[in-house]
Amino acid sequence: MMVKTSFMTALFVSAVLFIGGCSSSGGSKDGEDGSGDDFDTTLGSASGGYGSGDSGYGSGAAGGNPRVIYFDYDDSSIRSEYEEVLRTHAQKLISSGGQITIQGHTDERGSREYNMALGEARAHVVSRYLINQGVSSSQISSVSYGEEQPESYDHNESAWARNRRAVLEY
Repeated sequence: MMVKTSFMTALFVSAVLFIGGCSSSGGSKDGEDGSGDDFDTTLGSASGGYGSGDSGYGSGAAGGNPRVIYFDYDDSSIRSEYEEVLRTHAQKLISSGGQITIQGHTDERGSREYNMALGEARAHVVSRYLINQGVSSSQISSVSYGEEQPESYDHNESAWARNRRAVLEY
């Protein structure tokens, strides 16, 4: 009887490992494909500013004030190039008393559960940054879309880099 129980346990663990290994399309994480391609996440300057329907993709160094913060592979840390951009958003929120929603996004790779958690972590870190700058937590809401709303539908590192983001919506 004990041999049968051990065999069933081993069979169950094997099935779980097999299914878990098949559940994602490029690894268990939002990240690199191993190609080593370098990419530029500076996609141009923001043309719309805060109130525009344009998403304002780009880096603060390129001019304008983007509403998109890009993240590195499997990471939810704010890059130093976006700190000034977020300080500007914080000042606007403090002076206006307005509301903002921070949307967390990932690329298509990784399991749905992993990507939802990573998108949530990205939205949360942006939210915490704004709160640390003096924005009231009651002005901020956040949502994770994971991989569900990509900026780019291509399947390469450049597209994945654009999809690893947090979007600030007023």
